[in-house]
Amino acid sequence: MKRIALCFAVAVGVFLGAYPGIASAHPKTDPPCTINPNPAAVGSTYVVSASGLPTGSAINLWISAPNGTTTGSPLGSTPDGTFNLNESSSYAGTWTYKFTGPTGHNMQTYATCSINAF
Repeated sequence: MKRIALCFAVAVGVFLGAYPGIASAHPKTDPPCTINPNPAAVGSTYVVSASGLPTGSAINLWISAPNGTTTGSPLGSTPDGTFNLNESSSYAGTWTYKFTGPTGHNMQTYATCSINAF
């Protein structure tokens, strides 16, 4: 019985060692992203704010509309890790704002937030 318990303990240790995110007490979270006011009326102006973004690195903004279309815009870089943008929605539904940037040969999502336009 001790042999089975020891084998199980070793197997769990190997599994957690191979997948360190599972064993971590502090899971990775995106930087803060907020929209104010939220919800907002169609055509009204609201502020999309992101903080904790990388500094001196290219940042892109992807906007996903309720109809499934997504458009992207380069924002450049930020010296202090924050962006504040005045935006408005052209029709009702959930709009999602995603801040991304290059990491080697891939793109990383830094922050995401959504608004409900009515």
